[in-house]
Amino acid sequence: MAHLRLRAIVDAQRGGSGAGGAIGGRSDVEVSEFGQAVGLVIDDVAWVLVTGRYERSLGPALMWALRKNATSLKLLSSERAGELARIATHFDFAIDVFEVDAAGVARAAAPKSAEMIEVSVADEMFAEFIKSAGAEVVREHGVISGEVCGLEVCRVVRATSAGEKDGSSESELEIGVGAHDRETFKLLHGRTATIESLRKVIAEVAARRAVGAQVHPLNQLARERMLRHYVCLSPQLVGAKSLQPAQPPIARTNLKDVVPCCAVGVSLTGEKMVVIFNVGVDPDVVSFGADARGQINASADLVFAMPTRDIVPAVEQIAQMLRRPARFVGVDVISSSFKP
Repeated sequence: MAHLRLRAIVDAQRGGSGAGGAIGGRSDVEVSEFGQAVGLVIDDVAWVLVTGRYERSLGPALMWALRKNATSLKLLSSERAGELARIATHFDFAIDVFEVDAAGVARAAAPKSAEMIEVSVADEMFAEFIKSAGAEVVREHGVISGEVCGLEVCRVVRATSAGEKDGSSESELEIGVGAHDRETFKLLHGRTATIESLRKVIAEVAARRAVGAQVHPLNQLARERMLRHYVCLSPQLVGAKSLQPAQPPIARTNLKDVVPCCAVGVSLTGEKMVVIFNVGVDPDVVSFGADARGQINASADLVFAMPTRDIVPAVEQIAQMLRRPARFVGVDVISSSFKP
């Protein structure tokens, strides 16, 4: 179905008419499926229809277009088109983003500015409690949470009181690694979080996520944030004088999702830096980093820190297409071969 939809959209955009349209009769046009997208190349133009993971789709589409030797990209998406158009502006490559409606009509998408959501005053009151228990306070997209070696162990949430008809709610701190764990913790220990309970969780997580610790489920989650934690403790690993966590350009929807994370700091030579941490080969990491720099500090140096094995030529090629340069640094501090 996506193949036919893409052909129909391209036909309409190119002004095709008659049997088969503009591309239907051409034997050199083949629709390919890759990841959560389908694409075709015609006259050196790559047309890509996104079918999932919309917010992380630009990098894979661009990588596919380059592999097909295309000289420009037309990205078609039914969701997040404005955000994708914003990210596209960071590249020195001809990229047009179109929003596709339910009828299959594609219209040029205008870049959408990022929305800044601040942590509420009520939620901010939990920051000192989290810090005093020994966790690192993290603020992202209006949510305040506590992390240990990069793993979330508590989160401030809005909870509607039972029996309230007006839907009013108040903030409360929930303890646990992820939503299911937090719910289980409440069932076993009640809704009120105590500092003793939080400290026990912190101690267990810290032991499991120490460098050199044996493989355990607790040190296989959020490894990119684990990498950020240890590099922030030793910023010279990426050529920085100081580093601290920063809000990512998009909110993480699930603790198990592998999503790059960010830090800001100052280099050893005094320049502002935005550092992107990632573990694994991610075709969209450059797009993610470019968007992060645009939101945090557009004039800062952009650095990608990841295990050396994950720095691959295809991703480096994408970085070379940015309007403002970026560099990669191999950091193997959390690899199994590293000896603390």
